[in-house]
Amino acid sequence: MSNYCPPVLNQRFAAQVMAPVFMLLAVFGFWFVIAPAMAQDIPWHLGTHNGQLPAPSAINTVKEKPGPNRIVVAVVDSGVMAEHPSLAGQLLPGYDMVSAAQNLRNKRSADFSPDARGARCGVRLMANSFRTHGTEVASLVAGNGVDGVFGVNPEAKVLPIRVFGACAMSRKDLIEAISWAAGFPVAGLPDNPHPAKIINLSMAGGYAVCGADLQALIDRLIQDHKFIVAAAGNNFHKPLQEPANCPGVIAVGALNAENRIEIYSALDPRTFVYAPGGGASLPVNAVWAVNKLKVATYELDFLGNERATTRFSGVGTSYAAPVVAGFISLWLSHHPDKTFADFLREKPQFVRQVEPLEQCTQCMPLGLVNPDRWGPP
Repeated sequence: MSNYCPPVLNQRFAAQVMAPVFMLLAVFGFWFVIAPAMAQDIPWHLGTHNGQLPAPSAINTVKEKPGPNRIVVAVVDSGVMAEHPSLAGQLLPGYDMVSAAQNLRNKRSADFSPDARGARCGVRLMANSFRTHGTEVASLVAGNGVDGVFGVNPEAKVLPIRVFGACAMSRKDLIEAISWAAGFPVAGLPDNPHPAKIINLSMAGGYAVCGADLQALIDRLIQDHKFIVAAAGNNFHKPLQEPANCPGVIAVGALNAENRIEIYSALDPRTFVYAPGGGASLPVNAVWAVNKLKVATYELDFLGNERATTRFSGVGTSYAAPVVAGFISLWLSHHPDKTFADFLREKPQFVRQVEPLEQCTQCMPLGLVNPDRWGPP
């Protein structure tokens, strides 16, 4: 899967509206200072609970209590840093699925943490945005609320699976990682004791047509009543690539806080739904003007020591995808026996209109939103 792209850093985005560089990856890393007046206890993409007007693209789940069923969401990514306070109590035992040839640790193991800061694979230097990507994605699914990082479903459990690091990701590793996440047997590995109901893939850049090997696995997952959520990709309004273009995958595009499709998001009629993904700050007097998702991440202090932090820095379809994965887990927490077919049938109650773009006359974009009718029928 050498064409799949891991995270990249584009710090010029704040000054220029997303110059088209490193466009295949489904994430962008940013550092922004948020004025105290813009702070709120609940991230804007989840809605509000204090009578304020929510962001136009907010999914409005903030008042929705999870149901009695704990849903497992696999985050197949760069690994997760389990020590982050915003993820305390949220993680299940995961696995490092990076095979020996591409693994700086020389083997697969139960250590699902990312490669070390500054790790190299030959001459290839791992960007820090690679390293923290899985942690940030996991926090959007099930963040526990510490330091203001709330997942869409704080009662969900995240199954962290590492599938790339400083070295490039292989297609075989990705397929086996998805298989293991679902609870399917993988040769040479212990069984997964916590099979995921939902598998989140915040990555893009594979084949232009879904490969037969990946499609066969997705078909099997759907037959087993699993959900596969994938980032549409940050390819600046180009068509979907793998894994988002595979039939049966819930392909997720990105909206800004004002419910408009972001300039970097893939644009394709096959995009299943759009969700808040953030972008450039917006010229409005509202808490959601920051237009970035609050995530759990890591940074260096002034002495050069790494420390856990939280900040409004999530931008990309990589971040929109876990919002959808968390949303589905919240729905399933009330209705654990529901299937992908049920979600398709009930989709009209979960979406709102999004302004279409003239570049895609066949597109009928829909944004995710809480129908305010959860719980038993």
